[in-house]
Amino acid sequence: MNKKSSKERYMSRMHDIADSVSLNEDSADLFFAEEGIDIEQYVSKGLEQIKTLQKKNETSVSKPKKETSPKSKLYFKRAVLAAEIASQLCDEPTFGHVKFQKMVYLSEQICELRADANYSKQVAGPYDRKFMHSIDSQFKRQKWFEVKIEKKGNYSKYKYNPLENVDKYKKYYSSYYSSFDNDIQWLINTFKKRKTNDVELIATLFYCWKEIKESSDSFSETLLIERFYKWSKEKGKFSQNTVQNGIKWMRDNKLIPEIV
Repeated sequence: MNKKSSKERYMSRMHDIADSVSLNEDSADLFFAEEGIDIEQYVSKGLEQIKTLQKKNETSVSKPKKETSPKSKLYFKRAVLAAEIASQLCDEPTFGHVKFQKMVYLSEQICELRADANYSKQVAGPYDRKFMHSIDSQFKRQKWFEVKIEKKGNYSKYKYNPLENVDKYKKYYSSYYSSFDNDIQWLINTFKKRKTNDVELIATLFYCWKEIKESSDSFSETLLIERFYKWSKEKGKFSQNTVQNGIKWMRDNKLIPEIV
């Protein structure tokens, strides 16, 4: 096989960069961070200057790479956690985009990832639109999963198919989440066979519960139920008995917000 010339490798890298930037800011940050690319350096220096710098580096101590931004680090950690969830649930018939997002939200709460500011109140519960719109592209770029939409009549289902590099996320997962793994696996196994509505109920209750505890309001189960039904008129699909049982289940399993 012919090796690519220096210029071809350079142009291939630039195409990757352009493709990454075209997605969104977060995915570009992740791409640059993982590749160790200082994009300003690539823009300001020509190809010949880069070659010269590389030759000098071969005979001198390499300079440390530019520090990855906290935002990019958090995004990558969230992507790794999402990959663990997708890996465990991708073959389940109940697993789709909505259930995926709610599982990501609850898992992040368990791991105290501090990503709450990214979530908004949507009909089906707490939802991070930007993250969910970018994560599918990131999965494909990393060659962890390819996401396909299967249509059956008026119904569309997201299917996460593992790709050749799917196991590569695991070393990051072990590094980031070893102390939380038991709780994460418990959550995944608990909802593995459950319907989307079951996860939606708990995720929405958790969000409302946390919102009350972070406010000046005195917490009560009555207020929690009131906030739950005010979330959206669609929450009327859950009976009050179902909501109360959900609250009891959360208490029994200690899946409740802990405010520091």
